[in-house]
Amino acid sequence: MIIKENVNLASHTTYKIGGPARYFAECRSEDNVLEALAFAKEKNIPYFILGGGSNVLVSDKGYGGVIVAIRNDNYELKNNILSAEAGVMMRALVEETASEGMEGLEWAGGLPGQLGGAIRGNAGAFGGEIKDVIKSVKAVTPAGEIKEFKNSECNFEYRTSIFKEEPGHIILSAEMELKEGDRAKLLERVAELVEWRRSKHPMEYGNSGSIFKRKDLKEVEEHIIKKYPHIEHAIRDGQVATAFFIDEAGLKLKRVGGAEVSEKHPNFIINKSGTARAEDVTILAGLVKSSVLHQFGIVIEEEIQYLG
Repeated sequence: MIIKENVNLASHTTYKIGGPARYFAECRSEDNVLEALAFAKEKNIPYFILGGGSNVLVSDKGYGGVIVAIRNDNYELKNNILSAEAGVMMRALVEETASEGMEGLEWAGGLPGQLGGAIRGNAGAFGGEIKDVIKSVKAVTPAGEIKEFKNSECNFEYRTSIFKEEPGHIILSAEMELKEGDRAKLLERVAELVEWRRSKHPMEYGNSGSIFKRKDLKEVEEHIIKKYPHIEHAIRDGQVATAFFIDEAGLKLKRVGGAEVSEKHPNFIINKSGTARAEDVTILAGLVKSSVLHQFGIVIEEEIQYLG
């Protein structure tokens, strides 16, 4: 494995933002991952696991440690068990399982990023979550050992897991248990969701996906619900889409430098000009948070991860 120096990270993220990494290790096997960790330990510097590059904002100054770029992408579907390495793109897994008439991942139609990132953040949409199909996850522990985690040991919760809450875990692969479904209906559903994301999300610009997590309906005071009765359209599974609050606060098209609150979907802060800096996004995210707090008395929390 070749470890490169001073690799610009903008081209390795969906935001197309960020400075250089001091070291960049492209890992195509478990041994590569362990080698990269040993290198970081030898240099006494931090490391960061970078998958598909979504849901992360890299500092304009870059990252002074080792980027462990997961590039292992093998998978196998045997009967109803899908075995896949962390670097496989979710798009590939969705297409493969739907084409084989296996149900369980169709909700992820159009979802960006890799399997490892989806597991780490317990990705979900349209009533489905990755935790619903995970049988086991193989990962490197903070102690440097390779361990297999059963679903119950992953501590899955809304948009998080043990792999996110306890830094130092590195997901290597996973087994997912699916069930037989109607191939034609699954393919139709996947195509429908891909088109929905294309039409509703600003995919034509650099972005990291949703900036903020959804809010639990229990945290929204009754007088807000009465004042904005149309909030009911933003409620799903007991949670309120944060885009509702951002929109009602009149923040669509709000700009700082090259960063802009998307008119198409206000929970996206986009790299509109292609020249936005991480600082622009960070300042704009702060303005959105303070505006929503001022108008609704609600604290919204970032879903995006800041690096550097």
